[in-house]
Amino acid sequence: MSEQTAEITAPVTVDPESPLEHLSMQQALNRALAESLDENPKTLIFGEDVGQLGGVFRITDGLQQRFGADRVFDTPLAESGILGMSVGLAMAGFHPIPEVQFDGFAYPAVNQIVCQIGRMNYRSRGTLPMPITLRVPSFGGIRAPEHHGESLRASSPTCPG
Repeated sequence: MSEQTAEITAPVTVDPESPLEHLSMQQALNRALAESLDENPKTLIFGEDVGQLGGVFRITDGLQQRFGADRVFDTPLAESGILGMSVGLAMAGFHPIPEVQFDGFAYPAVNQIVCQIGRMNYRSRGTLPMPITLRVPSFGGIRAPEHHGESLRASSPTCPG
């Protein structure tokens, strides 16, 4: 094995005295969402069970208590409505961060994702940007047979926008 290969594949060790903080993926996502809410008063987080419950994987845990139910809130079980609302909010100058609970449930919202979110900036020649951060977890180790282990990501690169 070459020295360069050994360097790339060597295990990463962290000095316990290092100022680096170790976070789980959930903690890092929660912190990033909190920072987004802190930095921009027009940032909104919404979706199924993301408010009081803190989301299916507890990614949004504590954010509603910290930032209020007007900025972190639950929506009805209606993926096309969640994404349609995101489009309208983005057009009104907000930065929506919607969550669809699982990737397999996003199919009803494909029209909004492909035809609105993905294309509106181009369609409007840049006058209507879509600053939407869509959160769609998939898999997550829950071992559910349908709708929880699917992924739409493979179809996204083939769509304009």
